Amino acid sequence: MKFGWLKARQTKYTAYLTAYLLVVLAALVAINWLSNRHNKSYDSTTNKRFSLSDQTIKVVRGLQKDARIVYYDKTSQFGTARDLLDRYDNLSTRLKVAYVDPDKKPQVAKADGVRSYGTIFVEANAKKEEAKSLSEEEVTGALIRALKGGQRTVCAVSGSGEHGLEDSERTGYSSFKSLLERNNYKTQTISLLEKPEVPKDCTILIVGGPRLDYVEPSV
Repeated sequence: MKFGWLKARQTKYTAYLTAYLLVVLAALVAINWLSNRHNKSYDSTTNKRFSLSDQTIKVVRGLQKDARIVYYDKTSQFGTARDLLDRYDNLSTRLKVAYVDPDKKPQVAKADGVRSYGTIFVEANAKKEEAKSLSEEEVTGALIRALKGGQRTVCAVSGSGEHGLEDSERTGYSSFKSLLERNNYKTQTISLLEKPEVPKDCTILIVGGPRLDYVEPSV
């Protein structure tokens, strides 16, 4: 009986420990249930490196019709893509993300025109646009292009010493071209000397500071 107090203390400690573990287990079950029910994620990084931009959130949550993102790559690479694409999926029930391995489903990949691993297609409004890389900028840009239903094209005139869209020198317009493409414009250089008319698909025409006088037939 001299150790009775010790046994009683151990029994009390065991009861406390058991109760504590049950509380922790219940909390974990509740968290798991809530995460599955609401499918939310929280970015705790200081610079929000895993968060989507306000523009992306606005576009995805504003979807009026169903849209889809299809990522084609080896199964081993799906994890990397999920870090970004699943965040789109979580924003709206209107948007679905599919991961397809071309090696396992070659007919599906062929029918969709896939030619390389890492291909990303965004489908909306019966249109399909390709994102050039696995980045928020490209994926959201492709979604916006599909939703707008028309390609906006900026045409730059060349042939008389104009600043060129491909020119990366200080006086060139390559930075401006990059800015346009990031905002979902297509760019094109045209020569009015070769064909004296502006293509019908040109939404905006740029005459970038010609250094020579225009002559027939471009005038």
